[in-house]
Amino acid sequence: MRYRGMLDSFEPYGWEPSTEQIAYGLGIKPERIIRLDLNTSPISPTTSLRAVSKRLSKIKINLYPDTSYSSLRQEISEYTGHDPEAIIPTNGADEAIDILSRIFLEKDLEAVASVPTYSYFRIASELQGAKYVGVPRLDGFRDDIDGILSRVGSNTGIIFICSPNNPTGNLTSLEDIERLCSGTEACVVVDEAYYEYCGVSAQPLLQKYSNLVVIRTLSKAFGLAGARIGYILACEETVKLLNKARPPNSLGIINIELARHAVRHRNYMHRAVESIVAERERIHRILSRIRYLEVYPSQANFLLIRLREFDAGQVYSELLRRGIVVRNFSQNPYIKNSLRVTVGTKGQNNRFLAALRSILDSLRR
Repeated sequence: MRYRGMLDSFEPYGWEPSTEQIAYGLGIKPERIIRLDLNTSPISPTTSLRAVSKRLSKIKINLYPDTSYSSLRQEISEYTGHDPEAIIPTNGADEAIDILSRIFLEKDLEAVASVPTYSYFRIASELQGAKYVGVPRLDGFRDDIDGILSRVGSNTGIIFICSPNNPTGNLTSLEDIERLCSGTEACVVVDEAYYEYCGVSAQPLLQKYSNLVVIRTLSKAFGLAGARIGYILACEETVKLLNKARPPNSLGIINIELARHAVRHRNYMHRAVESIVAERERIHRILSRIRYLEVYPSQANFLLIRLREFDAGQVYSELLRRGIVVRNFSQNPYIKNSLRVTVGTKGQNNRFLAALRSILDSLRR
C-alpha cells in the first residue's frame, strides 16, 4: 500500500495513555490515579450534563446537525461579543489548527512559532508539507518578536502564537501580537485555549487586522474536553475562506447541545476558574519555598517546574509510581529537566504536594 514518504521520518503527536492503562501497569485501581498531565478542568459541568440528559429523547440524533452550527455560533457570539457570521465552531481547537493549516500552508511554505509551545502546531504544519520554523524564546519565555519577524518572508503562511503558552504559562502581550500582525501579510494565529484563566485576549485586534485569527476551546475552563468543542474568531472574509476547508459534520448533535448549554449558563465556569486560579497561586507559593525547585509564574491552569538539583525524569517516575501523573518535559531542549503540573482539586493538589515533598526528601538523603 502506497503512502506519503514524509511519514517515514515524521514525528507524530505523543498520545497520552488512558487512566485504565496506567492503573493496570501500576497494579492499582483507576480511581487511585490523579491526572495532572492533561491541562483539563477537574470540575465537571454537571448542570449542563443533567440539562441535556433530560432532553435526550427529543434530540433528533438520527439526523445530521445543522452544518452551519448556527445555534452554537449564536451562543458563542453572545459570550464573546463577536459577529456570529465570523465564528466557526470546530471539533476542539485542534481541528481549528488543522483547518487553518489546510488553507494557509502547503509544500514550500513555512509556519513560524515561538518554542517551546503546543506541539500540534508543528504536526499540523508538517502534515501539509510545510516547513516548521521554531524561534527560541527569550528570558522568562518571552516571545522573540524581532526573531520571529526576521524569519518571516514571502513563503511564510502562518505565525503561531499560544497565549497563555503551553507549556510555559506566560502571555504574549497585545503589543507584540500587533507588531506581528502589522509586520507581515502572513496569517497570525493566536491560540487562546487558556483564555478564561487570564482574561487577556487578542480578540479586540480582529477589527483592525484581517490577517489575525483567534482560536479558543471549551475543553479547558468549561470542562468539556470530552465533548470536543472549539471555535475560531476571525473577520468575515477569513471565515468564508476557512469554510472551504471545514468538514461539514465534525460536531455531534449532543455535543452541540452540551456546548450551547455550557456557554449560556457559564456562571459555573467562572466559579470553577476562580477556584482553579486560587489553587494555582497557592501551589505556586508552596512550591516556590522549596529550594530544589524553580516554579515559573503562570496565567493558565498549570505550572511549569524546573528541578534544580534532581533528575526530573526520576521525580516523574516516582510520582507515577504513587498514581500521580504529570507531564514530563525532562528531555525537551528548551525546558530541560522540567515537569508540567495541571492544577487539580484541592485534595488532588495536596496529594501531589505531599508526594513531591516525600520524593525530594528521599532523593536528598
